[in-house]
Amino acid sequence: MKLLGKSIPKVDAKIKVTGKHKYPSDFFEENTLILGLKRSELPHAIIKNIDMDEALSIDGVEAIFTYKDVGGTNRHGVVHKDQEVLVEHKARYIGDPICLVAVNNKRILELALSKIKIEYEELPAVFDPFLALSDDAPKIHEKGNLLQHTHVETGDIKKGEESADVIVEGIYEYPFIDHTPMETEAGFAKVIDGKVTIWVGTQTPFRDREELAYTFNMSKEKFRVIVPFFGGGFGRKDGLTLQPYLALAAMKTGKAVKMYLNREESIQGSYHRHRVIMKYRTGAKFDGTLTFVDAKLYFDTGAYANFGGEVMSLGVEHYAGPYKVPNGRIDGYAIYTNNIIGGAMRGFGVPQVTLAFGLQMDKLAEKLNMDPWDVRYKNAIERGYKTGVGNTLIYSTGIKDSLELVKKSKLWKDKEKLLKTGNPFKKRGWGIACSYQGGGLGVGIPDFAEAKIELLSDGKYRVYGGISDMGQGNISTYVQVAAEELNAPMEQFEYTFPDTDRSLDSGPSSASRTTYIYSKALVGAARVLKNSIIKCAKQFLNTESVNLSSDKICSEERCVSLSDIYKQLDETQRVVSSYIDMPLSKDKRDIGFGLPHIVYSFSTHFTIVEVDILTGEIKIIGYVSSTDVGKILNPKVLEGQVEGGVAQGIGAALTEEIILKNGKALNANFTTYNIPGARDLPDIEKLFVDTYEPTHPYGIKGAGEINMDAPPPAIGNAIYMAIGKRIDTIPFTPVKILKAINGEK
Repeated sequence: MKLLGKSIPKVDAKIKVTGKHKYPSDFFEENTLILGLKRSELPHAIIKNIDMDEALSIDGVEAIFTYKDVGGTNRHGVVHKDQEVLVEHKARYIGDPICLVAVNNKRILELALSKIKIEYEELPAVFDPFLALSDDAPKIHEKGNLLQHTHVETGDIKKGEESADVIVEGIYEYPFIDHTPMETEAGFAKVIDGKVTIWVGTQTPFRDREELAYTFNMSKEKFRVIVPFFGGGFGRKDGLTLQPYLALAAMKTGKAVKMYLNREESIQGSYHRHRVIMKYRTGAKFDGTLTFVDAKLYFDTGAYANFGGEVMSLGVEHYAGPYKVPNGRIDGYAIYTNNIIGGAMRGFGVPQVTLAFGLQMDKLAEKLNMDPWDVRYKNAIERGYKTGVGNTLIYSTGIKDSLELVKKSKLWKDKEKLLKTGNPFKKRGWGIACSYQGGGLGVGIPDFAEAKIELLSDGKYRVYGGISDMGQGNISTYVQVAAEELNAPMEQFEYTFPDTDRSLDSGPSSASRTTYIYSKALVGAARVLKNSIIKCAKQFLNTESVNLSSDKICSEERCVSLSDIYKQLDETQRVVSSYIDMPLSKDKRDIGFGLPHIVYSFSTHFTIVEVDILTGEIKIIGYVSSTDVGKILNPKVLEGQVEGGVAQGIGAALTEEIILKNGKALNANFTTYNIPGARDLPDIEKLFVDTYEPTHPYGIKGAGEINMDAPPPAIGNAIYMAIGKRIDTIPFTPVKILKAINGEK
């Protein structure tokens, strides 16, 4: 291959580093109105009255909207339509939007919001998911506080317990975590020729259009969503965020409108990784063979469903890790509370269970007096075996290979030397963890892509971006794939952003599907276009043998330019699309909406950490990521995905947690919500298993989520080896370290 497998610079690199690209937060034009939300100050309350008179009297306040102005259903939600655009009668969390304010000057926005007086009738609130399930708990929604319960059993759990020589138990907790994208929620909108046109950072433009149509009870053709490159999402922008407010204000005022959340509002008011409490029992024979896994997962989904049931279900699917488990029982619960809203975040429920079972496997190894690597390798799942929920792996399965590759790493080879500190107050240990991540939306959910490519009159090609690019580089990869197929340089291509009026619906930028599914469709489209070009050239040159290269097609005697070929083709031949569906599991077990998967990525992470037993400070000495994501299209782009995933995983392990008090985030800014910076991260030894995924023409699999999963358990296991004390909740803060050393809980 000429281009694939090479580290070619991203097509958006120049416009970003020179500042020429307009992010959603950059859009503005003369007379643009600035929007802001008046949000609930209480976690659970009836709205008795809204007094807007004083706010409306302020010069520059254009309008204030309530739910009465929305019309339609005033509801949104991808699966469960339980969230109101603007609260009608009852607020369910601190941050619930009640009024939308439009002003002509940003400086008066906060003043106007402060002058809106809301009279509340405060209701009892519940913040603990276990208390929320009690009979006397306040009802957050009329149907009760249990959003979803999923139960799965495989094999015979009783026989598994009876055949176990050792059994270990544990209770683990993963807190609410914020995505902290560089660019918070931002967008711009105006009505053009009767159509509400929205420029916004979203992972789901076509689904957003469907949801807006439902919210306002209008035809989806009345909305257009355009998605320029935006500053990160990680799941935060998977679904509606600001779109209903932009659309409402643009329609009601007839003016251009802009909205942008500051960091505090983004953390308090938006979606986050779910807090989960996990209870595990695991049994094994003396030789290390697993006999059963029994678990209960309690997902705090906060005030609204969002993806609560779906995130929980993916946790259920992955609860027993990438291992052979003959007997399993898993119960998952998604529970409403008056906390901030849980939603999609990189990994989508898998990081939480990976933490729990990753720590559980080390407890098992210790009780068996086995090496942690050995117990994992012995039980690592292989092609043809069933996962913990009973679906059979029939495609590429590289978990054993990734474990073997770790042993070839420099860090592993040097570990005995690196474990010695020469300082009695500095203790070191090593830790390992394995994970796997299903790719795609899963059984029962339409999961497809329809790629589109066009030959232009000047002999160039246009690749239509069907799936949002939030920085991961998928649009660059699409161009690289098309260039490979059409035997042309990257410079011969232009690209479009996802645009519901120009692109074709190809689903969300999520679920480790983005590059896999669209590039697969694009290969089909490019090959159809190439065949049309070659067929036309053969007729034009009166020959049976031609070669397409760059901007011309040549026979042995002469050449014809692509611009001349363009003139010979009609529009149906120049503009080509190709549709494909995601491969689905044939094991359609009743384990939740969209599950199980059939194409999985795998990883093993290995780390050495140093703990200062006087201060509790943790330093990561070295880190290895060994990953099976199939073949590699662009090594540098893939390395960026690995480094980003590991960095976020390290943040979850060591520093990140939204601290809540009665539903209010106490650390909703970067002064107190700490994410790792460049100086906090180690050099990451990035290793890749050489596998080929047969469901893709280039043998690739998803790479966006898999490296987020394993850092917390790997680091937690290393801490235990260093200090001899287990900590079963993250983040592993200095305070927790010192308490563990001193025998405190």
